[in-house]
Amino acid sequence: MRMMDIGVALSSAAKTASLLNVDNRVQQRVGAAARALGFINAEVVMGIPVSITGKSIYFDRQAAPKH
Repeated sequence: MRMMDIGVALSSAAKTASLLNVDNRVQQRVGAAARALGFINAEVVMGIPVSITGKSIYFDRQAAPKH
């Protein structure tokens, strides 16, 4: 049940950021990096990087270069 609670909380945080026009994405790898660097000591760690740039750095990917 706790993992479901974490999922709901992460989804709510991401949706709130989206409503405020802040690009974001829930990422497990960000949490894993924070654990590896010793920033947090927990069994489960997730991260929500945010961006307020003109283009979404999480979803708007550049087209592959043409050869």
